[in-house]
Amino acid sequence: MGDIMDRMAIILKAYEVADEIKSTDAFKDLLFYGNYMQTHLKNEINAYQKAMAKFTEVQALGGTYHPDFKETIAVLGVAKRALYEHEAVKKYLAAEKVIQTTLDTLSRDLGQTISSHVKVPNELGLFKENSCHVG
Repeated sequence: MGDIMDRMAIILKAYEVADEIKSTDAFKDLLFYGNYMQTHLKNEINAYQKAMAKFTEVQALGGTYHPDFKETIAVLGVAKRALYEHEAVKKYLAAEKVIQTTLDTLSRDLGQTISSHVKVPNELGLFKENSCHVG
């Protein structure tokens, strides 16, 4: 029974941390700019998704050797530029990066608190080679 209570306490703490993250300006910006993009940048998002789908298809069917490769890359570049030049997208991505950094740091700190041998992702999202302990 104590094991279940310990897990419940951990889950409650996790919810507290989640609520704390959700109260940050970065999270509020993420929600605001995400909603803004979905309502005001529909055409740009659709054009980018369509271009990305075509690019994925061309990659699967021959990549650089596909006859439509150059055109597909050009269309994707234009669509991406048209979307990413908007200030809302820049602010959304900046907020997303802040939140991801917070979560990565939290994960790393939590893992190191448990044991220096717990595998946790580094700044690149990769696991350290020497993070596995045997014996």
